[in-house]
Amino acid sequence: MNFQYQAKDRKGERTTGSIDAESLAAARAQLREQGLFVLALQPGLLLSVPQVHRARLTKRRVGKNDVLMVTYQLAIMLQSGVDLSEAVRGSAEHCQNASLKTVLEAIHEDVTSGQPMSEAMRKHVHVFGEAYVASISAAEASGTMADVLKRLAELTQNEIRLRNTIVGVITYPAILFSLAIAVGIALVGFVLPQFATVFENLGNPPPPLTQFLIGGASWIRHHLLIVGGVAVGCLLVLWQVYHSGWLKRVGDRFVLTGPIISKAAQALFIGRAFRLLGNMLESGVPLLDAIRLCRKAVPNQLYYVMFETLEQDVINGKGITDTLARTPFIPPGATQMVATAERSGKLGQVLQTVGQFYEDDGERLARQLAKLIEPAVIVTMGGVVSVVVAAIMLPLLDLSTIPQ
Repeated sequence: MNFQYQAKDRKGERTTGSIDAESLAAARAQLREQGLFVLALQPGLLLSVPQVHRARLTKRRVGKNDVLMVTYQLAIMLQSGVDLSEAVRGSAEHCQNASLKTVLEAIHEDVTSGQPMSEAMRKHVHVFGEAYVASISAAEASGTMADVLKRLAELTQNEIRLRNTIVGVITYPAILFSLAIAVGIALVGFVLPQFATVFENLGNPPPPLTQFLIGGASWIRHHLLIVGGVAVGCLLVLWQVYHSGWLKRVGDRFVLTGPIISKAAQALFIGRAFRLLGNMLESGVPLLDAIRLCRKAVPNQLYYVMFETLEQDVINGKGITDTLARTPFIPPGATQMVATAERSGKLGQVLQTVGQFYEDDGERLARQLAKLIEPAVIVTMGGVVSVVVAAIMLPLLDLSTIPQ
């Protein structure tokens, strides 16, 4: 079987080529014997450098559901007494995702050659995540690999459930909003021009609102390039502002402290952060490392700053309760439970329980928020359409009542 590869030699120079081997593992072994460090390897014809980069990007497209399935498989096989290397090989054989299958085959090869599981996974941290790999490393040290994998599977399953809930909550309002935009474009681009001709033929000037809509629609149709350029320019400006960090900081602060959505957002973020932190502590990850990993995993600037402060507190020998108590978006009830857990030495267990409670509460609040948003979007869409229809139909009705 032919494999194409990209590799580096002992001098650090990049090279590409093809090699014949019985399997992917055999191809890797042959390349290592030649003194090459493999960067990319896959079956097929020789790829160009841009194609190799695309292959690398493809490897990153591994969904959470695929990782969840593999994690459950590994946990079950290890609990059944299967050797770790054989468990990874079995998971690779039954994996339906081609990219993840390649990753598992590489991990199996590394584990078979004597590398620890965590080091093999760390080469593919973009697939599993840093918190996942750190938990595996702690499991190796404590000898509780099966339990940690089961805990990771539960955490991943909850993350998928939460994501699906949020997507389901925002999907319907997003569809309604998109329909409102589509209806507005249809009215302005196709309906109003037809009625403009009708009013011209009647010879009577339409009311001011009707004139404004017809004039605006006509101007947009005759200046599509200008309108499109302005729209694209606005999008580029927003893109640049967002990546500058300023807009993200404002958005993150609004999400946690602004009106309407802050209560649900606070509960969801607390649930995510506490469950992740508690899971790593229960898996044997040291508190300081767990805090550093959580700081990277929670996508909010305010939480990033909070975890930085928690890190300094732990380095200075303090607990995490004082910082949580001073944080305005952490409820006092959660802080009190964490303080009790610190005194009792059950911080990981309590954080998981508190995190689960707030995740469930956040989902409930998000659903309630969606039920409030949906009528608002419907009423707004109906109001816009009603104004346009009224601006068109009322003048025609008035004309129909004029005696001939």
